[in-house]
Amino acid sequence: MTAPREVLAGRLRVQADSCAQLGSPFYASLLQSAAADLEAGGAVSEVLAGFESESEWSAVALRLMGAVHRLLLDETLPELAPHYPSVGGDGDASAAWPVFRQALLDHLAEIRRLVSRGCQTNEVGRSAALLGGFLEVAHRTGLPLRILEIGASAGLNLRWDKYRYESPLEEWGDANSPVRFDHAFDLPPPLNHTAEVVERKGCDLNPVDPTSEEGALTLRSFIWADQLSRLSLLDGAIKIAAQVPVEVERMDAATFLERELTTPRGGIATVVFHSVFIQYVSGDQRTRIRRAIDDSSVYYLRLEAGAEGFEVRLGDELLATSSPHGTHVRWLQ
Repeated sequence: MTAPREVLAGRLRVQADSCAQLGSPFYASLLQSAAADLEAGGAVSEVLAGFESESEWSAVALRLMGAVHRLLLDETLPELAPHYPSVGGDGDASAAWPVFRQALLDHLAEIRRLVSRGCQTNEVGRSAALLGGFLEVAHRTGLPLRILEIGASAGLNLRWDKYRYESPLEEWGDANSPVRFDHAFDLPPPLNHTAEVVERKGCDLNPVDPTSEEGALTLRSFIWADQLSRLSLLDGAIKIAAQVPVEVERMDAATFLERELTTPRGGIATVVFHSVFIQYVSGDQRTRIRRAIDDSSVYYLRLEAGAEGFEVRLGDELLATSSPHGTHVRWLQ
């Protein structure tokens, strides 16, 4: 039987491979070093002691990286700044690793506390993957949209219509938006459709207020430190969040939908959506979510892992594929 420590080290390496594939060599290298240190019983094993039994979907590796990044961003770990690109560092992971490892020992209790809080991200790039689905619903129905996001985190993707999307032939959205997607599409969806959002609402077990200093810090900490374009998108979305209020309730997804979908709404098209969320949901919750959707006249849009990689589906219809961060969107219709 494989020891729990080895299982967890394997998960760190899986995440390292994913970071490498998704354009984060800095995190890939640090996670490989962390996995080796964990197996050797070093500082990483002390920080992650007790987390070995968690599900493979609990994102312990990203929670570890987010905890350290947070302490860098709040200036608790200035010694890491010379090497972290998010604060102007050189991106030298080999030089960063011994400093990273020492930080785990020096701030053990605080880092363990942060890791225990779970992974809380709001990937703005996923709006580019979901855009085609929203435009498709608006085009097919000719109705304004009511959008309900489950697992909404800070609700940044509930403001998707306030962002700018560009392809070589067409554009969509506010030309002056601080959030601009100009390299998101391998094959873009039709961008000649209009859409009007008349109601937006979401839920999350632990919602984040992106307009607060604490909320913004939490969101920024989970962006991979060498992916400056993602940080830029997030910062732009936080600015828009201050201008476009959205309610994200502290509630589980099933209860939220059972309440929101009880009464039919005429004259609008209701879209329930989520992105890279369902992996964190229990079997009972999944059953209730699906029942609430199936019993209602709503459109069900999501970006989740599937047979084709990460898939954008509207109902059972495969619309597009993309990366989990919403890049390399390939419209299939």
